[in-house]
Formats: sequence, C-alpha cells, structure tokens
Amino acid sequence: MWIFGGKTVIRQARAVNAPGSKVSLRRTVLIKSALKILTGVASIIVFATAIFLFRSYAYYARVVDARLASGYLTSHAGIYAAPKVLRPGQNTTVDDLAVHLRRAGYVESAASDVWSGSFTVSENAIEIHPTHTESATTPEVVRVAFGKTNRIEELTGDDLSLDQFALEPEVLTSDSTMKSGNRTALGFNDLPSVLVHAILSTEDHRFFDHSGVDFVGIVRATLRNAGDEHMGQGGSTVTQQLVKNTYLSPERTLKRKFAEAMLAFVLERRLSKQDIFALYCNEIYLGQRGASGVRGVAQAARIYFGKEVRDLTLPEAAMLAGMIQSPSRFSLGHHPDAAIARRSTVLGAMVRDGAVSLEQAGVAAKAPLQLASVDARDDSLAPYFVDSVNRSIDMIAGGPGVDGRGLRVFTTIDVDLQKLAEEAVAKQLDRLDKNFKNGPAPQAALVALDPATGDILAMVGGRNYSVSQLNRATDAARQPGSVFKPIVYSAAIESGMSPLSIFQDAPQIFQYDDHASYRPANYGGGFSMQAVTMRTALIKSLNVVTVDVAMRTGLKRVAETAESFGLPRPQAYPSLALGTTESSPLNIAAAYTTFVNGGKRVEPRLISHVVDGNAKHIVDNSPITKAVISPMTAYMVTDILSGVIEHGTAKAARGIIKQTAIAGKTGTSRDGWFVGYTPNLVVAVWVGFDDNKQLGLTGAEAALPAWTDFVSNAVSSRPELGGAAFDRPEGITFIDIDPDTGLRAADGCPQTERIAIKTSWVPNGECYKHFREINPSFAGANPNNLNDGVIRQQTARESGLREFDRELPAQIQPSTNGLRSVAKPTRSEKNKLGISSLVNEMAITN
Repeated sequence: MWIFGGKTVIRQARAVNAPGSKVSLRRTVLIKSALKILTGVASIIVFATAIFLFRSYAYYARVVDARLASGYLTSHAGIYAAPKVLRPGQNTTVDDLAVHLRRAGYVESAASDVWSGSFTVSENAIEIHPTHTESATTPEVVRVAFGKTNRIEELTGDDLSLDQFALEPEVLTSDSTMKSGNRTALGFNDLPSVLVHAILSTEDHRFFDHSGVDFVGIVRATLRNAGDEHMGQGGSTVTQQLVKNTYLSPERTLKRKFAEAMLAFVLERRLSKQDIFALYCNEIYLGQRGASGVRGVAQAARIYFGKEVRDLTLPEAAMLAGMIQSPSRFSLGHHPDAAIARRSTVLGAMVRDGAVSLEQAGVAAKAPLQLASVDARDDSLAPYFVDSVNRSIDMIAGGPGVDGRGLRVFTTIDVDLQKLAEEAVAKQLDRLDKNFKNGPAPQAALVALDPATGDILAMVGGRNYSVSQLNRATDAARQPGSVFKPIVYSAAIESGMSPLSIFQDAPQIFQYDDHASYRPANYGGGFSMQAVTMRTALIKSLNVVTVDVAMRTGLKRVAETAESFGLPRPQAYPSLALGTTESSPLNIAAAYTTFVNGGKRVEPRLISHVVDGNAKHIVDNSPITKAVISPMTAYMVTDILSGVIEHGTAKAARGIIKQTAIAGKTGTSRDGWFVGYTPNLVVAVWVGFDDNKQLGLTGAEAALPAWTDFVSNAVSSRPELGGAAFDRPEGITFIDIDPDTGLRAADGCPQTERIAIKTSWVPNGECYKHFREINPSFAGANPNNLNDGVIRQQTARESGLREFDRELPAQIQPSTNGLRSVAKPTRSEKNKLGISSLVNEMAITN
C-alpha cells in the first residue's frame, strides 16, 4: 500500500509539473518576473556604477586639471623656498641661472604644462618660456641677457623691459619628515636610455601600452589581499606610483587605491607618456644618505655615485632601479648583499624585455659598485630652517578643519642666499679650527633678515646638521655681550641724552641695592682716563661708560626698552648694560631691524603663506611691526654704528662692500658676535662652544669675517640688498664735530667727524681745546685733567649741552631701581685696584 501510495503521489506531482499545468505556468511567470527584476536591478547597478564612475572621473579630472593649471611640480604638498626674482644688475652667470631653472622645475626643451616652463641657452642669454601664469600680464617669453661681468645686463618680457621677473618656487622638501638635497628637474630627453629601460623592466614593462591602470595587476593584488582593508601594494603602474607620490596620503586602503587608479586614468589623458615617466623619475624616493633624503634620479646619481644622471653606467642604473621597490632594504651602503642580488634581478628583467643582451647583463652583474664618499657637509637644503618651519606647520596643522597632509607651505628662505650663508660659515669655521686643533671645535650660527618684511632669507644653525640638529640660530640663548649696547644707548637717547654728552672713561664703582657694588672694566682692562662723548663710547665699546649711561638712564627703563626690542627682559642690575641676559641670534637680528625701519621692529617670518589641498589660503602672514623708538633715535644710533665700521671695533669690514651703507656692532662675551646691517639686510653671526666654554676671541675675530663674506657676496649677487644710504628722518642734521670734545669742529682741530644729530641738540659752540693748543696764550686750565671742573663747565655752557651732573631727567632720579649713588674711586683706590679686581666675568665685552 505504501509503495502503491508512493507511486500515486509521484504521478500526481508529475501531473502538477507537466507542461501546461497551472503550477508550471505560475512558476514560469515567477521565474520570468524574477529575471526581469534581476535584470532591472543589474541595469540599475550598472547605471549607478556608470554614474558613480563618471562623477568620480569628473571629480578627479578637476583635481588633475587644477594641479596642471598651477604647475604640477609646484602644486603638491611640501615646503617651498621663496621664488627667485630676477633683476637687472644681479651677479650671476648663464650656467648658474640654468641650474636654478632646473631646480625650479623648468626643462631645457619644449615643455608641456606639466613643467614650470622651458628655457633655451645661448652664449650670453637665456630665454624662458613660462607655462603657468597667475596674471594675464605675465610675458610669454622672458629674455635674460648677460654682460661681460657676469651680471644680468638686460631683462625683457615680450620685448619690453622688465624691472623684475619671479620664477616658480623651488621645493625644499615634499616630506616634512625628510630633508631633501639639491634637486633638478629632468625632462624625458635628459634621461639616459639605460636608466629608462632599467626602471621600465622592473616597475612597469607595459608602461607604453596600457592606459595608466594595469587591471590584471589590480585584480591579482585584490585577490591576494581579499578581506583586508589595509592592502599591501601590488599591480601599481608607473602612473599610479606617480599619483601616489604626488597626490595621495601614504595610507593603504581600498578607498585610496580607487583614488589612485582614477587619478592615473585621468592623468594618462592629460599628459604624454614621456612627461609622466619624467615626472616619476623626478619625484621617486630613493632612500636616505646622511641627513639628506634622496628624491629623484638626478640627486640619487650625485649622492650615490658622484656623477650626473646622464653618465650612469648599466650596473649603476640597474642598482638605482632596484632600489625603487624598497630603498632601505636594497641600500648598497647598509645591505650590500641584498642590493647586489636585487641588481641581478633588474638585469634579468632587462634581458627578458630585450633591453640588454645576456652577455651585457652578465658583465654588469659582476661589475663592482663603489659608492661616492659622503660629503662631511650635509647636502640637504636649509635643514635647520626646515626644522623651524616644521614646528610652525605642526601648530598650523593642529588647527580646526585643517588637513595637514595636503599643505603647501611657502617660506621666505632664499636658496641662493642660503648657500652663500652656509659657505661663509663653513669658511670661517675652517679658519677657526686651526686655533682649536686639540679640543672641541666651535659652533656657529647665522641668520639674515629682510628688515622691511621680517622675512628670514638665510639661516645656518650649526656646522653640520647630520652631526647635531640643535638650531643655534633660534634655540641657543647666549650672552650677546656688546651687541646689546645699542639698546642701552637707544634708551638713553630716548630719555633725553645727546650722543654728544660727556662721560669719563675711567674706573668707577657703581653702588646699587643698598649695599651692593659693581666694578666693570673695559675689554683688556685699560682706560683712556679721558672725557669722551657718548657716541665715542659706543664706537669704542667702552664698558664703564656704557654702565654709567645705563645707570643715569635708569636700569628699569633700559630693561623695558630691551623688552620692547623683542629681547628677554633683563633684571635691573648694572651688568645688564653689557649684554649679560641671554638671547638667540634670531632675536638679536630682529631687534636690530628697529634701527633700519625708523624705530619699528619687525617680527621675523619663516612662512609667507600656506595653501591646503583645495588651493585655499589658510595662512597669510603679513609683516608685523611695532614702534619701539623714535625715527630720529634710530637714525642717530645707526649713524653711531656706522662709525663702528669706519673707525671702531669692526673697522676690518670698512670698504669691503662698495657703494653700500653699513652699520653694525661687535660683541664679545664668552662667545663672539657681530650684528650688522645695510639699508635692506640685517645679519647676525654668533660663534662659540655648545658647552659655554670661553672662546677666547673677540667678535671682530670670530664672527665678523663670516659676516663680511656673506654680506659682500649677497649684495654682489642681489644689489637691491645693499643701498647707498639709510633713510634720514626729518629733524636730523649733519654737522662736523671734534670727537674729543663733542663740540663743533674748529679750524685748528686735527680730527673731525661728520655725525648725524637731532637738530635741537646741535652744539652752539666750537671746539676750544685745539685752538688753545695752537694759541698758548689762551687762558684756561689743562683740558686733559679729569678733575678740571672749570673747563668742563665752560665746555658745557659753550656747547649748549646740559652740565654733566644735571643730565639725569627728572623722571629717573637716582632712587630708581635701588640706585643710591654713582661714586668714582679716589686716587688711592685707583692705585690699589688691580685689573683682576676690576674685571667682572659678566662684564668683559667689546
């Protein structure tokens, strides 16, 4: 029965499913409906995918087009130098300008929009063809003509004379964690065929055949990394690698991989294969040597083999191509066995592709590779400066809504001046090393500012960045010594003292804080035992007079003036006058901008502006100035500091820079200083030991030579950094004086000095001293006698100056800051006081 029943069920089931049955028809309808639904869904998915891909393509096309419109090489994330500005009269050669053009992304051939432009070289001229212009007035052709003296003789744009022309900025580094060395832009025709074949065989042997994306490679990589959001690399073409290096963050996700593929696909439709490959060779990272990150095959050829890229041999080209995959793992310096094995792999791939014969590959595989010696001096561009910029970037990138990964940071550094600064510091340190053969070598720092804008044009923070990363220009606070004295005299002049006020260059004991006393001595311990003007005291850097000036001005007022100059506020002790409060070279240089800018201090600038990945300006640093002293005070101090160059402690610099006004001040504490300026450049130089050991050299010996080397070359290279005279404000008069008396020079004066002084402070009387010397019958006492009060009072009345004992303004009476009295030692005290008792460790400055 069961079996019979079972057969009956089967027969019934067959009947139900038989063609034409109601159930069969219903199922067919269901299947067709399902197929329609699936087809509709598939169509929707395909349509949506197409829309998505189209919109994605449009989006990434806009990204690429924006990059190309603003210059591919100068529009990706990184730190940029200030643009080089060409002007007639600049000291440069055809070859030097060509080198700079290559560094700034110009190529010596016809150029597409991917490059900053192209240029052609003739015997005495260079023609530049910019490809990226932000202004409709930018010329299509700029011609730079050179004279016989290696200067730009003529600058024309579209056959019209130009006052100046700015080139594209040079990249300092495209990775804020890495210091880049000197980089050169290479076009495809600049690359040797042996290197082209080595890279293509290793990285993308189908490069000239695909459309930018190797789909087979992507599928293979996707399957290998299925289920892992953080993918390993694989299947990337040269175009994709270029995109990854210049557009994208280093994260390895599916989202980034998609963006990489889309950008590569777009890029292949905007640029030629040759341009894409040349860009790749300029951008690729090839390891680290010393403190320099190696980016681009041109720099790699110099760093690793000491030659130009065009001179690479087959073994060397295969070595560089092999490093691309993993520069650290295949480093010849650190992993020679792995590097040699990798080279053999590259040579095998070249044989496979027919780029070289088996015999050639065999010879190359056996060839020894010798790395070029590492230069003791770092190849990286302005590494101390880049570190300072990075610290500022860290603060900017931490702001709300700022994506730090895509920032383009445009700095103020002038690459040419930076190189001159590094050369000047290195040259001086080489000189000094001869004096320190048996001990630690001294360090040095140099910082150069544009006094109008505060732009840091050059910065050297030490002798060798690869050995020590301490930036002594910004982070090493040291006693400035006598370079602080102009601030003291500024405070005095602001309080009403004339530069022609008379002081005594003789031993003195200064009492303060009830029972404390201070006995400064001049550098070397000697005294002229003469009456001197305040002006002469600063020119000759007389310590005792400077302390006297500070005490009579008021220590509190001097401290406040120093703070307004941007320096750390000193404690109100007499020794502050001699520069005992520590400060950095950058702060000192910034303080000196006050004298150039008519009494206004300018804040130093590392960064001019910052642009994010969407070309939005997120930082625009305009110059920041602060009024500190009057224009007349600033000019009178500058006039005095010009005397330091003419016949003072820095007279070694006199005449070195022709047709340029110069002012400055030496400083000697434990270290050596010189801070000087032209009408358009302020430069501070420091030399000393990191452990604060006594250098044993004056500022004129230790720091001044580096200053003169740098400034003379800088002004020669860029004449606009000089200037024939400082801007004179209203209310200043020039007069001829006798420097011994501070009175108007008379016919009998053996020496005269032309000075700038406030018109209301011009002495009424003429010098009587030398008239008496040539007229013995003239009544009066010996003017050289320090105790001759009659003559001193007569001098004061004849000159219209206030008598010495009444020079103290009412608002700063002797009770200020605990000052009790200023006492001169008696004659017996003078005889008892030896040099050792007069010399204060914190006060021996010049």
